[in-house]
Amino acid sequence: MFGFRSDGKRIKYEDVLVKMTPHFMKTRNDANNQIMHPVRVEDMDAWIREKSEKEGIVFNYLHCVIATIVRLLAQRPRLNRFVVRGAVYQRNCISISLTVKRSLRDDGAESTLKIPFTGEETIYEIKEKVDNAIKESIDEDNGTQKVIQKLAFMPNWLLRFAVNTIRFLDGCGMLGKKLLDLSPFHTSTYVTYLKSIKCDAVIHHLYNFGTTGIFVAVGKEKYEPVVEKEELKVGKVMNLGITMDERFCDGFYFAKSLRVWNDMFHNLKDLEQPYKITDTTIIKQKGKDTKKRNKIQHKQNKKSVKANNKAEKKEIKHVKKLTKMKKKEDKKAEKEARKAS
Repeated sequence: MFGFRSDGKRIKYEDVLVKMTPHFMKTRNDANNQIMHPVRVEDMDAWIREKSEKEGIVFNYLHCVIATIVRLLAQRPRLNRFVVRGAVYQRNCISISLTVKRSLRDDGAESTLKIPFTGEETIYEIKEKVDNAIKESIDEDNGTQKVIQKLAFMPNWLLRFAVNTIRFLDGCGMLGKKLLDLSPFHTSTYVTYLKSIKCDAVIHHLYNFGTTGIFVAVGKEKYEPVVEKEELKVGKVMNLGITMDERFCDGFYFAKSLRVWNDMFHNLKDLEQPYKITDTTIIKQKGKDTKKRNKIQHKQNKKSVKANNKAEKKEIKHVKKLTKMKKKEDKKAEKEARKAS
C-alpha cells in the first residue's frame, strides 16, 4: 500500500518523460512493442548434442530458452520491472511462467506453472528446476493450478467479483504474498513453447491482469534462406515472438538486451558456470539457504576487516619502531662524527 509491494521495490526516476510515460499509456496493451526475432540454432544444436554424447544429459530448446532468459534478466535487471498504477517497480526475484499441455489431445487438460529463480543458477540447475516443475504439474495439480480451479468453480457473478477484488488489492499493493507467489500472471516473463505442438512463433498479447512485462513465444525450428558473409545460404532458424511493455525500459536498453540474448544462444557454454549478482539491491535472494549464506558472508567480511585492521596496526607500529631506531642511529652517527672532528 502507498507504493509498497511485497514483490518489488518502487523505482524513482529522474527523467520526467520516463516518469510520465505510464500515465500516458495506462495499460500494457497501450504500451507493448512486438518483434519476431529469428535465432540461428546450429550452435545450440551442437552444444545439446555434445552434452548428450559426452555427459549423457539431454537438453532441449525449452531448457536453453529459459536458461538464457534467466541469465539475461540477471545481467540486464531493468528488464525485470513492472508497472502498477503508473508506478514502476523493480521485481524482487526472477520467475518464469509456463502453460503445459498434460496430453497432446484436443480435449487434453492444461496446467499452468510458475518457476522461481535467483539468477545465479547454471544451465544444469535451471534444467533440473524446469523438469521437476513440469513433471509435478503433469502428475498432480500444483499450488497455482489449485487456486485457478477454485476460482473456476465459482459462478460467473462471484468469479467476476473475486477477480475485480484481486485487481483492486493488487493495485493497492495489498494482495497477499502467497497469492503473488502462486499467480502465473505476476512473473518476470511468460513463455509459451509452441515448438512442442509443431507450431511457429506468434506475437502474443500482454496481460493487463498481473505484472508480466515480457511474453516470449518459442516457435518450431525450420530451414530458411539466410545471409552469411554477404552470401545467401540455407540456415536452421527458430523464431521468437517477443512482446514487451515499453513503459519500464527505454528502446536502447531493449535493443542492446536483445543482442546480448541472441549471443547467449551461440555461447551456451558460458551458462555452465554460475553467475554472481553483485548488486543485491536489484534482486533480493530468497530462501533460508541464501539468508544463511549472506549471514556467513557478512561474518566473514567482518572477520577479514578486523584482521586487516590488526595487520595495518602492526605494520604501523613496526614502521614507527624502525623510524625511531633510524633516528637513534642517526644521532649516534652525528655524535661520533663530532667526536672524530
